Amino acid sequence: MYYRVKPEKMGTQVQTAMIIDDDADLGDLLASILEARKIHALTVHSLSEAEECLTYLKPTVVFLDNSFPDGLGINFIRNIHSADQEIKIIMMTADTANWIEEKAYSEGINYFLKKPFNKNVIDNVLDNWKMRKS
Repeated sequence: MYYRVKPEKMGTQVQTAMIIDDDADLGDLLASILEARKIHALTVHSLSEAEECLTYLKPTVVFLDNSFPDGLGINFIRNIHSADQEIKIIMMTADTANWIEEKAYSEGINYFLKKPFNKNVIDNVLDNWKMRKS
């Protein structure tokens, strides 16, 4: 588990993100983009790690991949909403099957990203939510 969240700075005004992706490089890249916007980031690499973290961290936004050795992210959306209905969810996947996007929206995600994407795409999504910038 890779932590970039600074617990001493976690307060009600601090925006946090959880990145749930088994691709460590993508997790690091997303965390860097978020940290540049002053959004503290926590990267986990499995759904079981994410479940554990949701017991003590209520992120502002979750970046959720779909394919994991321990299950599908699309089936984890309800777990995130159970932790807190206010968490925004960005589903991201390289899978091109249309049913995944449709099911993800029906489960309550806020935004769907097809991989690969770039920093500008992430910035546009976060700007629409008026999340912090540097």
